Amino acid sequence: MVAGDTTVILGRIVGVHGVRGMVKIHSECRPREAIFRYRHFLVTPPKGGTPQTLTLQNGRPQGQGLVASFREITDRDQAHSMINYLLSVQRSALPPLASGEYYWADLIGLQVVNKEGVSFGRVAEIFETGANDVLVVRKNRQEVLIPLVMQHYIVSIDLSAQCITVDWDSAWLDE
Repeated sequence: MVAGDTTVILGRIVGVHGVRGMVKIHSECRPREAIFRYRHFLVTPPKGGTPQTLTLQNGRPQGQGLVASFREITDRDQAHSMINYLLSVQRSALPPLASGEYYWADLIGLQVVNKEGVSFGRVAEIFETGANDVLVVRKNRQEVLIPLVMQHYIVSIDLSAQCITVDWDSAWLDE
């Protein structure tokens, strides 16, 4: 662990598989199987609490999902008690990014403004559509969906200023 290092959520435990403590996993990684590149996870209860460390023994695709076994989970009851636990790794464990690439986790919470300086709110989540990723930007009870397409809708991403500038008409806001 690196001093001042933070964690990044890569997925969560969503169910049990079998009787020997295997769990079903929802992965936020792309491709989804990339979550199995990591051996050590910090797992946190869904409502907060003290994280614990889990060591991945093996993982594989299973039907439409993923299943994994961890050294510290040895039976179905223990696995069941960990449903909805978040799986995180230290940021320093993530592969380095090329210039102009970003982890989704770095974009969540950033302020979104258009080229005229009108605030659309903050990035609440990001999802895939197949054609491109989409930013879900929320302000109060209002939600705006903006395609995450660089040089077309996304003008710039400035992590140090915590701001994304977009080429998006403010007429989409209900003000």
